[in-house]
Amino acid sequence: MSSRLLKTSSTPSHTPQLDRPPIMGFKHTLLLCIACFAVVAVNATAVMRRPDNYKDSPTTTNPNTTLEARDLEERHKGKASVAYFTNWGIYGANFQPQDIVTDSLSHILYSFADVDPWSGAIRLTDSWADEEKHYDGDSWTESGTNLYGCLKQLYLIKLANRKIKVLLSIGGWTYSQAGHFAFVTSESSRATFVSTAVTLIEDYANAAEGQGFADLFTELRTAFDNLANSKGDKTPYQLSAAVAAGPNNYANLVVPQMNAALTYWNLMSYDYSGDWLDYSDNQANLYGGARTGVSTDAAVQHFISAGADAWKINMGIPLYGRIFENTDGLGASYSGIGSGTLESGIYSYNVLPLGGAQVFENTDDVSSYSYDWSCRELVSYDTPNIVALKAKYINDCGLAGSMFWELSTDKVGSESLVGTAAGVLGALDKTKNHINYPNSKWDNIRSNMGQW
Repeated sequence: MSSRLLKTSSTPSHTPQLDRPPIMGFKHTLLLCIACFAVVAVNATAVMRRPDNYKDSPTTTNPNTTLEARDLEERHKGKASVAYFTNWGIYGANFQPQDIVTDSLSHILYSFADVDPWSGAIRLTDSWADEEKHYDGDSWTESGTNLYGCLKQLYLIKLANRKIKVLLSIGGWTYSQAGHFAFVTSESSRATFVSTAVTLIEDYANAAEGQGFADLFTELRTAFDNLANSKGDKTPYQLSAAVAAGPNNYANLVVPQMNAALTYWNLMSYDYSGDWLDYSDNQANLYGGARTGVSTDAAVQHFISAGADAWKINMGIPLYGRIFENTDGLGASYSGIGSGTLESGIYSYNVLPLGGAQVFENTDDVSSYSYDWSCRELVSYDTPNIVALKAKYINDCGLAGSMFWELSTDKVGSESLVGTAAGVLGALDKTKNHINYPNSKWDNIRSNMGQW
């Protein structure tokens, strides 16, 4: 089939049609997440890191388990729409929990917590952002030991939107280096991690290693189910694993054992290209990938054939673009990756396409990029058209839904990629979140903020 490359102006149209249903050199790393609280594991890609200059303002650019039947039924009635919210985004990007558009979401992944590499104990990474920052309406004089910061605001979102689930992500690129997850090979350290995870649920409401990860998820599932039973909760705590889409990264995962414990697989189907390559290329193509050897469809089919349930797989979609400077186009050599928006080599989606750039959409590979002929800059990113095609693929293949990195870089309104995907996916997952935490150390969490 010949490739159909659609050239558009800097503002592409929105009439998608789908005719058919060597990865980057990032290390095999794990990112764990506890949410709403459930726990999520991740083979984090390099983009999923806290930038060194995360408190700086963005660079301005020229914009031109075991599920009860009822819970399983609710999930099958609707798709998952999952997106990361970062605790450093409240600084330079000035993206606060109140800025989250909840209408297009079913799950929020709060990022990132850390884990002690030796003991397995979980710890937060920014106490002021996570627990202390006072927002409008927060009292400075109320009695008791109370939770503030982003975690309180996310709990308020849960109270107001009982279908929004919030997960605390542990790890990411920043907190997955230097043996941070060596603990998974130790039974006693895994027990500490599981115990800490259960405590965090109550407090905040929100190869060998391959086998170790699988054992960890099995143990977490048992602990979370026991916690739910002890509280009389009818809805199980959700447990997800964010996994890389490259063959070198998922080869050692014990998929059948993990699948039995997981609510979702969050497939990090992005970062297929970047400055680790000596040529420019698509970073999130659904099909194709002749040069990199990676495509999202190939990864999806691998996980399904390895034992993952299709209806548990969320497709990852980037809310950013990878930059290649001084290049003649896809597959050509390049020189430089540019300063980016918040970090080198990456433009936030909300500034794309840049003024003067032309957008190209390939409906065979289901990929897109912009190219500025005057400065020879190529940016690989997903347009609304391409995201709509990916959402159609999700529906056609019976996948769980979509997953985005990360919310502060999305656009608002009709150009929102999260909103675009949700619109094509249709009805979203309606399983209720957890708001009952009678053993929390925080007085206002134990009392449900006095609202329930």
